[in-house]
Amino acid sequence: MANEKKATVRDIAAKAGVSVATVSYVLNDKKDTKISDVTRKKVLQVANLLNYSIPEKYKNIDARKGAYTIGVMYTLMADTPSRNAEILSLINLLAGRFFRIGFNCQLIPLESTAEYQKPIDGLDGIIAIDLEESVFKQMSGQYFIPILCLDMMINDFLFYQIHTDMESIASQAKEILGEDYCLVIDKYNNKRYCDYLLADLPRENVFFFSDLEGSDYSMLKGKKVLVYGMQLGMIIRQNSKCKDLVVVSGEDNPHIYFKDLKTIHYDIEKKANLTMNIMMNAIEKKFDVKHEYKVF
Repeated sequence: MANEKKATVRDIAAKAGVSVATVSYVLNDKKDTKISDVTRKKVLQVANLLNYSIPEKYKNIDARKGAYTIGVMYTLMADTPSRNAEILSLINLLAGRFFRIGFNCQLIPLESTAEYQKPIDGLDGIIAIDLEESVFKQMSGQYFIPILCLDMMINDFLFYQIHTDMESIASQAKEILGEDYCLVIDKYNNKRYCDYLLADLPRENVFFFSDLEGSDYSMLKGKKVLVYGMQLGMIIRQNSKCKDLVVVSGEDNPHIYFKDLKTIHYDIEKKANLTMNIMMNAIEKKFDVKHEYKVF
């Protein structure tokens, strides 16, 4: 719901968890105070999200542009085929949807260990996909615009977070495979999200694809296996002799690969639509109290 009244300094202080005096010092850009950079950035981000005027030099908006520009920040890795495919699918879906409503979509690939330095001018919002937490913190601290985290978990109320509902996937996997099954999955940059994906299984039942070598596929022989991602599913099916195999897929018609393939479907288009809608609302200063969304 849109904010009906103008935010006050007290509103900013309450949401940022600081004193009114601290907010006043930050918004008036006073340099002779002992306010940490972390606190200063949080006050500025909250002020901007609440549509409160912040010092001009902290704004990342180019007034000359005629349309909103959304930056999409992500990383691709050589040994994570299913993860890469999902990121590229999300990017294609998001770019197409933003294009249809007249938004610009700027792709910003990052190195997985990059130290993000200079902010990019002209962005009105940022969608960050599976960034390592230290990279995300360094990047997000330089912007005072809506930032949405996709397939990430960040312990900060400032950022909307959308990710796959792994609890629902695990529940369906147990119905099909029973309690004793293994998971094969790509590694993710965001450790909190990776831990979430693995939370329902003992670590000895989890295999990261990047750690598997040719001979290691024999470790899956005779086991019931859940594979996260169609690309990994095809590799495991061709190289191991599993007792039973189920593939988690966001594709609408996964059976074009194998007619007898068992799958658990999650809705990647729903994830893209939700991402777009939340970003549009945030840019227009329509804020939802709920900040974490699970998609299945």
